[in-house]
Amino acid sequence: MKRIYTTLLLTALPLFILQANTVNVPPSDTPISTPKTFTYSQPNSTPTFDRVQKYRFTDVPTTFWAYQSITRMTKEGLMSGYRNGMFKPNEPLSREEAASLFSNMLGDTPSVMLASSFSDITSDRWSSLAIESVARANIISGYGDSTYRPEQYMSRQEFAVVANKFLHYQGYHTEDPTALDNIHFSDQKFIAPWAQSSVRELALFGFINYSTTGLFNPEKYVTRAEAAEITYRLLFSKEAIAIQHTIQQQQMENTARALIKKTFGENYDFHNRGAMFWRDGKLVISFTSTSDVKAITAETAYIKDKHFLDNHIITTGTYSLGDFDNLQTDAAYLYRQLEPHGTILGVTPTPNVDGLILTVDRLHTTTQTAFAKKFGKKIQLKTNS
Repeated sequence: MKRIYTTLLLTALPLFILQANTVNVPPSDTPISTPKTFTYSQPNSTPTFDRVQKYRFTDVPTTFWAYQSITRMTKEGLMSGYRNGMFKPNEPLSREEAASLFSNMLGDTPSVMLASSFSDITSDRWSSLAIESVARANIISGYGDSTYRPEQYMSRQEFAVVANKFLHYQGYHTEDPTALDNIHFSDQKFIAPWAQSSVRELALFGFINYSTTGLFNPEKYVTRAEAAEITYRLLFSKEAIAIQHTIQQQQMENTARALIKKTFGENYDFHNRGAMFWRDGKLVISFTSTSDVKAITAETAYIKDKHFLDNHIITTGTYSLGDFDNLQTDAAYLYRQLEPHGTILGVTPTPNVDGLILTVDRLHTTTQTAFAKKFGKKIQLKTNS
C-alpha cells in the first residue's frame, strides 16, 4: 500500500537555466555552435528573419518529424549545425558529439584541461573539455583500456543510459522501481542488462517513444535527430517540468530528514512520533509532542535553504506515520468490503493531522454510516465529483 507521506503532487515549476559553454573550435567537418545572443549593426533593422534563419537547416524542413526539437536545441545553444547550413539529422551521433551535447546541458564545462582522463584525448581536440566534463559527472564513461573513442558512434541503448544518468545527475531518484517492470518493447530481450532500467525509465516518462508492439533497436546507432528529440523532451516537455518539481520535492524531503536527524539524533523514532506529507505545495512536518515541535523549529534557524524555509510547515499532530499506516490499512479493508467495485483515489491527513481524508470514486450512504460507526471523525470519506 502506498504511504501517504510519499505522495508527490506534480505541478509545473520553471526549469533550471541552461547556459552553453565555450569549447575549443572544432574542425570544419564537426558541428559548429550558434551564438545565443544577437547583435545587429543597424538599430533600425528588423531581426526577425535573421533570427529564424540561424536555426533553419537546409536538410531539416518544417515538416521533418524532429523539426521542433532540433530548432529548440540549436536555439538554446545545446546542439549545433554545420558550416554548410546542414544539421545532418539522420547521421549517427558520435561519442564526442554526445559529450558536447550533455556538457552543454550540464552547463559546467571546465575552461582549462590540465590533464585528460583518457589516453586518446588531447587538449587540442575540439571536444576535449566537453568529454572531461561529462566524464567528471559520470554521465559518459570511457573504456577499460583508458580510452574514450571520441569518433565512435553511440548506440541507442548507450544513449539511453547517458540520458538517464543525466536525469539522475540532476537529483532525480527512482520512486517506484516496480513500475519499470511494466515496460516491454517487443525486442526487450535484446537490450543489454546494463541498459534495461535506463531504457524502461525513459520510456515510462515518455522521453523515448514506447509501444508494446514496437521495436527499440538497442544496437542501432542513435541519430542526431533522435538525440535532439530525446534531450528536448528531457529538458522542455511537460514531463520534464514535472520531474524537476519531483526532484525539488525529493530534495526538500531529504533536507527534512537530515534536520530531524540533526535535532534528535540517530535513534529518534520519527515513524512513531511524527508524520511528513505534502499539502498544497507545502511539506508538512508534524510531531505528536509540542516539545519536539519547539526543538526542531529552533533548529531551522540555522538552515540557509530559502526554498525549504518558504515551503515547509512544522506543526503538532495527533497521529504519527505509524498511526496513519494502521488507520489507512483498516480503512482500506473496510472500504473494499463495503464497496467491492470502488477505488480509493487518494489519501491525505486532515488539516489538524488528527485523521485521514479518503477520496473515493464510489460512496453509498450505507458506507458513510458504517465508517462513522467504526472510525468516528478519524476517517472522512469524499468523492472526487
